[in-house]
Amino acid sequence: MMERYYINTMGNDDDAYREAMQFACELVNNGMEVGTVILLARTKRTVGWLKRLYGDDVVKKLFTGVKFENCLPTFLIQTVRSYTNFTATSDIVIAMGLDDGDLMKLDDYDEVKAIISIPWLRENVQRWVSTWSPTEIRTNQQAERFPSPEPVVQIALRELTSNINLSTGIHHGHDNDRAKMYIRALNKYSTLDGNTVMAFLVRELGWDSDHANDVKKLIDTLNAGKYFQGGQRTGLKNYYKRWQKKVGN
Repeated sequence: MMERYYINTMGNDDDAYREAMQFACELVNNGMEVGTVILLARTKRTVGWLKRLYGDDVVKKLFTGVKFENCLPTFLIQTVRSYTNFTATSDIVIAMGLDDGDLMKLDDYDEVKAIISIPWLRENVQRWVSTWSPTEIRTNQQAERFPSPEPVVQIALRELTSNINLSTGIHHGHDNDRAKMYIRALNKYSTLDGNTVMAFLVRELGWDSDHANDVKKLIDTLNAGKYFQGGQRTGLKNYYKRWQKKVGN
């Protein structure tokens, strides 16, 4: 199971990078089976924190891999473009100034053992923090997470999950129509929040973040007073009543 951590900071907090790297060392030295700590940057140029800590020469070496004294793993700088699920190999990832979208993608990487997020702006990682309730390194406290949806919504989302191909999400025709019908019914007879639903799908039901975000977009569309094409529009109350009956079972 992936472990998730963050530092509740923002801006040019150089100490946060030193602390995150030391924390990664401790995770491995204490038994996490990881060979590489990835220092994940937006681009090759966005590594100023590391340059201030270690100087240009060390940073140049970090692009090919560096081992530090009394620390088992190799540290390696990668960018969001070069680091993919296909290149990950039992890594700890220190996300340097990345936002929710980047972090959510990392959540889907099978070989990542731990994520340590250091935000540039706190609000840019709040959805990820509230979804996963990671441990804050400096205080050892878990962040508050999004609440679970109300029971009838959970029933419907579990049913949807069992009736679609999770490997493709709601991209295919029948699965897309089914999802739209479920969201229409829940939106009409209940209260839906896109972030809460997305968090529940990825955290509790095992959805990939991209596929869960497709459902969130449907909810956000209806909550904005707009409409989408496709999906059943009639008999929605019958579906909702069926889900309500299951709540008490």
